[in-house]
Amino acid sequence: MSTAAIYASDVEQDQSVSATKLRDLDGFEEYIWLMEHNTNLSHSIVFEVHGATTTKQWRGALSAVQTRHPLLSASIRKIPGQRPFFEKVHGSSIPLRIVPLTDWLVLEEEMESELAQSFGNGSGPLTRATLFHAQDRSVILFATHHSSLDGKSHLLLVQDLMAAMAGEALDEPLELQPGMGQLLGLPAPAPYVKKLAGRSVASEDGTRVELPKIRVQHRQLGEKETVALLRRAKEENTTVHAALVTALALAGKRYSKAWELGPIRCMSPIDMRRTLMIPDAAGLLISAHSGRVPLSEGASFWDIARAVKEDMLPAQSLDGARYLLGSFSSMVAEEHGALDLYRFVRTAPSRYELMVTNYASYKVRTEYGNLKIENLFTGSAAVSDIQKVSVITTNGKLGMTLVARDLFPTLLEDAREILVHA
Repeated sequence: MSTAAIYASDVEQDQSVSATKLRDLDGFEEYIWLMEHNTNLSHSIVFEVHGATTTKQWRGALSAVQTRHPLLSASIRKIPGQRPFFEKVHGSSIPLRIVPLTDWLVLEEEMESELAQSFGNGSGPLTRATLFHAQDRSVILFATHHSSLDGKSHLLLVQDLMAAMAGEALDEPLELQPGMGQLLGLPAPAPYVKKLAGRSVASEDGTRVELPKIRVQHRQLGEKETVALLRRAKEENTTVHAALVTALALAGKRYSKAWELGPIRCMSPIDMRRTLMIPDAAGLLISAHSGRVPLSEGASFWDIARAVKEDMLPAQSLDGARYLLGSFSSMVAEEHGALDLYRFVRTAPSRYELMVTNYASYKVRTEYGNLKIENLFTGSAAVSDIQKVSVITTNGKLGMTLVARDLFPTLLEDAREILVHA
């Protein structure tokens, strides 16, 4: 298939292309940037569109989206002894790979392939796109360096891209957001308290950590099942997210002996846009909650879900976000070698087994003129032994996407069965 692909990109920037510094990465962004040197943490979204289009239309729409979002024209640069920073690369374009769409395309396999391609040190484009095109159907896949954009940002890109395809005028270009730390009132990134003495951030021989292959699995609840879950969670005074965490933890216990012995710790990213009153901003604008799933002996499913909801409340506050972002800033107070930080994180006691990212608050618009999004799912890679689940509802159906290197093959189906019968 790759030999049939048409490439339209500025992956190799011309020497004459100029660049302008935008801002330093904040602590969280720098942490992700360092980790990406050794383990792919990029984020991806794939969506299927029905309706007649041309590749020229898609190119034009992608260009319009790039004009609106400043980090789509950026890369990351690092000068020894100084903080890494975003820089705008003038005259650049988003790398776009165009491939004929065939009936045997498997979306999960394409996401696996995309997530296996690291953005490395971020010195190239931070977002790339693939268009699988047929006359009346298209599949678009974005992948992005996670230091620059989070999953909600990808959903905003999809919204703008589809609006441009429908001939709608996009809003004015967005201002580059400060880092999350600064939005929360934390100090701007300070100079390193200790610098690498003659060492490079990257490993000296350029090698990366060898990790198992990324695998992707996707499952959906039916429309009636989705409505029933929403109604039942409300009746039980909890949230769909808490129910999902509970179901996934119980499903994992069925498959994994280690999970059966416990404890199971879950990380839940928290979108901070509404709290910060910037609902349509693009960037890495998340906090997170991490804690044990309270699978007490004899507790009912909904008892556990209510406990999960209550445990998450402090992390959803501004103070909770400041605490988390402050901890990332502390981790990069010194200038680190990327491999040193990776090894530290892998051995730290605060690791978790499950991550659940829920985009329930985002209402996916699916109709744009004569075009309709029929399917959409999103996911990102993690370190080797984490089961990472992203959840979004499209066309009334709640979908779960599992991305993992040691994927539990029964996790999503068992979680679906638990949710339906809870």
